[in-house]
Amino acid sequence: MNDYLANPLAFPHEQPNGFPMLEDEPVFDETRHLQIEMPETVISLKEFGYSNEDIAQCPCDFGITNVFRILSDEGAECMLQVARMLEQYTTSNARIARNVRGGAYQSKFLRDLCQSKELTAAVSKICGTDLLPHTIPHQLGHLNYNPKEVGENVDKWHVDTLRIDFVMFVTDPNSVEGGEFEYYLGTKEEVAELKKAGKLLDPAKIKAPVLPGPGYAVLQQGNMVVHRAKGLTEPGERITMVNGYVPRDVSFPDYTRFDQLYLVDPEHMAASEYSRHVTWMGRELLEAQLKGFEFSEDRDKMAENLEKIAEMMAVAAEQLRKAGDAKVEHFGDG
Repeated sequence: MNDYLANPLAFPHEQPNGFPMLEDEPVFDETRHLQIEMPETVISLKEFGYSNEDIAQCPCDFGITNVFRILSDEGAECMLQVARMLEQYTTSNARIARNVRGGAYQSKFLRDLCQSKELTAAVSKICGTDLLPHTIPHQLGHLNYNPKEVGENVDKWHVDTLRIDFVMFVTDPNSVEGGEFEYYLGTKEEVAELKKAGKLLDPAKIKAPVLPGPGYAVLQQGNMVVHRAKGLTEPGERITMVNGYVPRDVSFPDYTRFDQLYLVDPEHMAASEYSRHVTWMGRELLEAQLKGFEFSEDRDKMAENLEKIAEMMAVAAEQLRKAGDAKVEHFGDG
């Protein structure tokens, strides 16, 4: 048994200012609103070109799936209703013209969907490792809306600020022109080198999964897969939802790009959520030490275990103090 399998962290009970709860929204019901169909294909990180050393730093060698279903027809209708209700709260940043982050604070339907045990179990099975709904609430149920200007990309080429997430269409992707989700079948280092050299991405490596309708998604190791959302070529409505997860095995190094989150989320909330997330990880790591207690003379091992936890906390403290010094990272539109 792995002593480092963490317990879930409950969603915050406090309702933050500026995030009013939706009224008269649907009530999420797993039995009616989920219709999970497992993906037929999973592309490994090795197929993306990552080395064994790169993969060893990840909780699994999973890269991305083909398209699979998450929501029933009724679930997709309810999700669209909720997304339209939240649209009035869109914000923008250097990467995305219109998005809603923190919607899980405002919509119980969205929160319950994102924290669904059945959905989490399915995502864990696909990845081949135990996962938990992300312990940073702003990484739950992130919604992207098409820009008002036709032709402007919804999101630029980028990697995510978290490890595992799915991208699910809320609107019907076949009801609009353009708006494709695309990913690059290569490493993020390859993309960085191409951009540095002023070269375009290899068109043969750009993949655009065909989604049959709303409620369908792709699951990815988002910090390793370079991806983007193209703009609409004609006026229409395009909404996607991104839901994040953390490995339940907290012995893996944390991958939270707080320097990036601080630039796109409310500053007091980004800092508070990150601090809470790291505190949870520290607590779970310390709990694992207590559970695994045994009498021993291996002082070096004891010291090493404590140093790892202390280092994680120290790095997080430094990130909090340095917040605001970074720029929003992406690889551009081309």
